[in-house]
Amino acid sequence: MKKKHSIIFFLLFIGLSLNGYCQKSSSIPKGNIKRLVVLEEKADMMIKKQFKESETYYDQKGNIVEEIEYKQGKVTRHFKYQYDSDNNKIREEEYDPAGKLKEYSEYKFDKGLRVEKIVYDAGNKVKLRKIYNYTLY
Repeated sequence: MKKKHSIIFFLLFIGLSLNGYCQKSSSIPKGNIKRLVVLEEKADMMIKKQFKESETYYDQKGNIVEEIEYKQGKVTRHFKYQYDSDNNKIREEEYDPAGKLKEYSEYKFDKGLRVEKIVYDAGNKVKLRKIYNYTLY
């Protein structure tokens, strides 16, 4: 009988421990994050190297306004975004590793639905245009 109680107590203890472990330690509301930096650390023999993997910036509404990706500390991708008052992404800019504008996209919305995307090169010349047609019930 004691053995049975011990096993039940042990299983209960493990279950409660895992429950606490699996829950988030703190809840951060989406709009409170201003910047997120992800670092990558690699160990090679006795030497540890740490590189910035990415940076993400947010506006007060929680929208991503800038993303920068790195490879061994050097910029590989860089985007900036703009949003309208309904949090629809209306502009996306892509930059080269030196920070020079490569191209940008503008998005148009109607009643919350994306209806058009136009991609421009750095000289404001149209590269691509997409039109979105929806069939609704």
